[in-house]
Amino acid sequence: MPHNSMVLIGAGSTVFTPGLMTDLALAPAFSGWTVHLVDLDADAADTMARLGRRIAAEHGADLHFEAHTDRREALAGARFVTTTIAVGAAAGWLHDIEIPARHGIAQTVGDSVGPGGVLRALRHVPEIVAIARDVEELAPQAQMINYSNPLTANVRAVAATTSVDVVGLCHGTMHTLSALAGDLGVPADQVRATFAGLNHLCWLLDIRRGGEDLYPQLLALVGERAGGRDAPSTSREGVHLSVSADLLRTFGRYPAPGDRHVSEFFGWYLRGADGEHLPWGLQGGRDDTMRYIHEKADLWEQLNAQADGRAPLNSRNQEAERLVSIATAIITGRDSVELAVNLPNDGKIPNLPPLAVVEVPAVIGAAGITGLAVGPLPAGIAAVLSARAQQQELTVQAALTGSRATAIQAMALDPLVTDTATATAILDDAVVAHAPALDRFAG
Repeated sequence: MPHNSMVLIGAGSTVFTPGLMTDLALAPAFSGWTVHLVDLDADAADTMARLGRRIAAEHGADLHFEAHTDRREALAGARFVTTTIAVGAAAGWLHDIEIPARHGIAQTVGDSVGPGGVLRALRHVPEIVAIARDVEELAPQAQMINYSNPLTANVRAVAATTSVDVVGLCHGTMHTLSALAGDLGVPADQVRATFAGLNHLCWLLDIRRGGEDLYPQLLALVGERAGGRDAPSTSREGVHLSVSADLLRTFGRYPAPGDRHVSEFFGWYLRGADGEHLPWGLQGGRDDTMRYIHEKADLWEQLNAQADGRAPLNSRNQEAERLVSIATAIITGRDSVELAVNLPNDGKIPNLPPLAVVEVPAVIGAAGITGLAVGPLPAGIAAVLSARAQQQELTVQAALTGSRATAIQAMALDPLVTDTATATAILDDAVVAHAPALDRFAG
């Protein structure tokens, strides 16, 4: 039988882990539970466990925290296993942005798609699959919930190689909906929306308040407020975003979650940019990514001070809110509907490949996580997403087999990559920069 335990692998995640521990402390359903915090860095795991104990004490929660460096000792009989790993940490992410930049390719995030997303998948997929195999052996009834990017490739790899019940979670679609509701002047809890697609390119199919269709109002607002190629730099979400507006005009649906993510799925928004002055208002999104990477060291100082009681605890962030809501629905059996969950398609979107991992609404309850069928997507959107899903399938196969030829194909098929010579050069530079993680792909 599963134990009342949750395992977090990659517990050194500086934003996610404190948010998760706070949300668990506030959720009565987890009274008496143990949270196992696993990280290769013993200091990181220990700091988070001390911080968790302080959070539990401040909230009067009966919640226990244990630090581990060996995940196998934490996994036995676990009910939930969450992965937030980052192979190569912040320095690895920086390589994924800087190496393509040396070959003339600008990226705004570089952690899901673009050449950076391919490189991250080549590092992450083997580790995520190794974790899933341990889950399969030691906690076969566990629900595995992956947050690590590239989310789609990681979930697909686990589904392809194990029997583990796995989904991917990302808060991006929720943030987009919240921003759009604000722009529409409608309280977020009164808005009903349906999104579907792939993670980081998920399309708003329907939005309404009660019986009122809000799409005409959304179209009008985007028409009034959005700029074009020369729009001012921004990272704030909302109807003013220029790339999202251009995609709405082109494909007839509004995409999530924000321009810095959706722009990387297409060949034309970032191509020819120098990385210092991105068009379409994208510079703000790229600057945010670089700032986030460089701030990670400072966050550890703050977390240590909080764990030691030298600094006040932060107010809640929303990063882990969906995970706690989903876990609560599963253990209490009280059904809830989730806006966006990533899981194998199996016909939920009939005009996308059946094996692709798609982002769709889901019902959560005692039976677990059940993705909802949304029907076919508009043909143009399906074409974009099908091509991307096929490329991600190649990326996963390269990561699982270590095939250099397949890795080069996956890289060359990314819309931001101009030709096979560039694809090969990026892979070769990455093999050196990420050694030994990508040694299998050396020429």
